[in-house]
Amino acid sequence: MGNMVGIQHSSSGEKDFVEVLGLREEIAKIQSTIADFETGKKLNIAIIAEPLRGKTTLSSEIERINLNRATKITFSKIVQNKNEISLPNDTKKVVVFDNCHFLYMRKPGGFDIFYEFLDMISSQNRIFVTTWNIYSWKYLNEAFGLGKYFPVQIFIPAFEKENIRLFILKRYEKNEIKFAKDEESEEKPFFYIIKYPVELASLGKKIFIPVPKINVSYLRNRLLKKQKIEAAEDQVFEKLYLESNGNPGIALRIWELGLDYPRIKPKNIGIFSYEVDLEYEEAFTLNLILSYQGLKKSEIAEIIGSMVSVDKILYQLLSQELILKNKNDSYRVRPEALSSVITYMEKLRLVW
Repeated sequence: MGNMVGIQHSSSGEKDFVEVLGLREEIAKIQSTIADFETGKKLNIAIIAEPLRGKTTLSSEIERINLNRATKITFSKIVQNKNEISLPNDTKKVVVFDNCHFLYMRKPGGFDIFYEFLDMISSQNRIFVTTWNIYSWKYLNEAFGLGKYFPVQIFIPAFEKENIRLFILKRYEKNEIKFAKDEESEEKPFFYIIKYPVELASLGKKIFIPVPKINVSYLRNRLLKKQKIEAAEDQVFEKLYLESNGNPGIALRIWELGLDYPRIKPKNIGIFSYEVDLEYEEAFTLNLILSYQGLKKSEIAEIIGSMVSVDKILYQLLSQELILKNKNDSYRVRPEALSSVITYMEKLRLVW
C-alpha cells in the first residue's frame, strides 16, 4: 500500500462545503447513484476536473456524507505495483479512490496497473467513486474507452463569483481582512481637515493652520458618474473571478500573492499571462506534468527515457516560470500559469 496515503476521513469542519461550492446537483447525483447501488443497480462514478478545481475536496465530502459505509484511498504518485490497488479486508461498500490519474504510466508497457484496476472494480460487489484529472481522463477515454467503466461522470463546473468569495473568506474571521481602494483620493472622506504650514518670519518659526479640504476627485466621480465606484472588496473578487476563470485553486493562489495581510487592494490582484515557447520534448513533458498534476523527476525520466534530458527540460520549464517544485520534490504547473499552459497545450493539440 506504499502509494496510498491511507484510509482518510474528513473532519466535520467541511460541513459547509456544499454551501461554499454550490455543488448541490453534483452531490445529489452521486448520492442518488450510491442509493441505487443499495437496491442492486451498480454504476461507478468518475469525478473529473482540471487541476485545483476541487476534485479531492468533493470526494472528501462524499466520504463524509457516507462516513459509515465509505472507505477512501488516495494515490499520491504513479502506482507501479498491483498490490497497491488491493483493497484492505475492512474496505466498505462505497470505495472512494482519489487521484486515479496515477494508475498508468504513459509509455509502452505502462498500463498493466490500469488494466488490473479496471478488472478489480468490475469484479467487486462495491461501488467506486473515483477522481480524475480531466486531461488524463480524456486521453484514457479516447485510447481505452475508460468512460464505459464509469457511466456516471461528474464534471466539476467553474465556481460562480460569490462562491469564490465564500471559498476564500471562510479562511478568516469576520472583518479580519481589510479591503482598501487603490486611489488615495477615494480613501479620504468627502470633507476633511489638513494642517497647512505657515512660516512666521517675525517670530522665526513655523506654525500649522487647520484648513478644510474637499475630496474633489471622489466628488467628481460620484456626481458626474464618470466612473462607477464599487466597494474595494467587490473589485477584488471581480478580478479574482475573471483571472481564475472560476477555478478556486487558482483564485486562492492569486489572492495569496496579492495579500499584504491583513490588507488587500484591487490593484494587488495580479494579471498573469505567460508567453510559452518550448521545444516539442519540453512541451510533451509539460503536458505530462499537467495531466498527472504532479510528477517527480524520476517518474518523468522513466516516461521519456532519459534523466539527462529531464534536467535540461525542467531547467527550461522552471526558467520560464511555468512549473514549480513542491516540498515533496514533485513538479507542478504554477497555478497562476495554468490558464496560459492549457491554452498552449490546446494550440499544440497535446490536450483537447
